Amino acid sequence: MKKSLNDSLREEFNNILNSADIKERISTQELDLAIIIGAFDKLLAGERFLEATDDDLEKTRTEFENYILNTLKTKQYQNDN
Repeated sequence: MKKSLNDSLREEFNNILNSADIKERISTQELDLAIIIGAFDKLLAGERFLEATDDDLEKTRTEFENYILNTLKTKQYQNDN
């Protein structure tokens, strides 16, 4: 069965995340893997057409940024309570 572009991108992204160098960076910098994966999924969910307009790209960028910010705020709130 032929893989979709998103499937191929997810596979490559997972390969990158599983590399020793990236695992070390995530650990050393105390990054949250769930946020990284969730943000990547937001990027994949955005408009990915050759005809994508600047507005489409801006919308995807905004959703990506909002996902990260909202997730961090929620985690901070949960940790404070």
